[in-house]
Amino acid sequence: MTHPRLTRIFARFGAPSARLARAELLASRDEHRAAFPLFVRAAHAGLRKGQYRLGRCYLLGLGVPMSIGEALRWLRRSADGGDAAAQTLLGSLALQGVTEHVAMGLFGGGPGEADFARAKYWCRKAIASGSTEAKALLAFILTGGPEEYRDQAAGEILYHEAAEAGWSGGQLGSAMTLLRDGTQAGAVQAAALLRSAAAGGAAVAHHLLGILAESGLTGPVDFPAAAARYKEAAVLGHPSAQARYGFALLHGRGIECDVFTAETWLRRAALAGDAQAAAVVGYLYARDGDLPPNYPEAAIWLRRAAEAGNVGAARTLGRMLRYGTGVHRDIPEAAHWLQFAAANGDETARADLIFLALTRQLGEDKRRLVADLLHEAAVAGDPEAQFGLGLCLAQGIGAEKDNVAGFAWVRRSADGGHPEATRMLAQLAAGV
Repeated sequence: MTHPRLTRIFARFGAPSARLARAELLASRDEHRAAFPLFVRAAHAGLRKGQYRLGRCYLLGLGVPMSIGEALRWLRRSADGGDAAAQTLLGSLALQGVTEHVAMGLFGGGPGEADFARAKYWCRKAIASGSTEAKALLAFILTGGPEEYRDQAAGEILYHEAAEAGWSGGQLGSAMTLLRDGTQAGAVQAAALLRSAAAGGAAVAHHLLGILAESGLTGPVDFPAAAARYKEAAVLGHPSAQARYGFALLHGRGIECDVFTAETWLRRAALAGDAQAAAVVGYLYARDGDLPPNYPEAAIWLRRAAEAGNVGAARTLGRMLRYGTGVHRDIPEAAHWLQFAAANGDETARADLIFLALTRQLGEDKRRLVADLLHEAAVAGDPEAQFGLGLCLAQGIGAEKDNVAGFAWVRRSADGGHPEATRMLAQLAAGV
């Protein structure tokens, strides 16, 4: 066995392969600053693997400041020399919109659009060089890429080959193909592939197994198994699984109810961009329940969810702002969120808007928007909107005053069963 000191001497003064071996040993210990200069020497000596490792150093900022341009330059050298790992990585980067062309114009910016043609080129090169991972990447392009690149049959074959070779990407791709047919037999086969991928640490495989257990597509519904799978995926950082695990804990579905732990996982999912999780965290702090009410905190999470398009969060935030519930009362902002929720079918938000318009708490421009919103829903046959529009027209709120048209809309609302409209017509008939 070579003495460690001799290994260091060989790495410094010996053959490039010795320098590369020493660099890889140092990198495996996370000693990237010491490994980097040795990778440089191996790369300049023409070793393809050294060029690939040097490219990764620049790509990930390992022992050197990150540089996409330098990363792609060295990866390209390695790939042109036939290195399968470099070719596969270039294909993967092209799918993420990171190519030599984009890198030249980045100047600190982000990646561009996915370059499917470039990705396909490098994947085919890598497959010819023996890369199983590249088969899964090319299969993704052939089954999920733009129409001009689609070849479903060829993609499924590549997924199958990658799965047979034990590559998790191939197992996942084959499983998704089987799940598309919606049959129990396909789901059972998919579950077997997903279990293999999950055993290899694929978070998305755990997540999908949780969904299958909860759906009952592969057998009886099994909430405990679903919760266990969601937890595995959540720990591995899968945002949707973090949300689902949080919901399971919140409702005691397949696992003991634990609101405090649920909030932790829902918060993680929300920070990763899950709008529904952010909304639920907001609701937890907006109510008097297991967690003490914290309205400023609730407003933060509800606003995050509303900005992501969550209708319920927009309505709740709008109502908090309307009444000043734990936050500064702000009618214009309240109207903004209530209008968004109402435009997406939330009846409570629409009722709040009607009240704000009728009591003239909104500016003229907002009153016109409310009247337009009510008119659209009224024409579609909504009795609540018909009643609100009738009142607005009768009082000239958001539209020119028109008692005849207003009365007609109130009558249509009453004919649709709206209790307030019915009561108003009865009082008019009685001369009250």
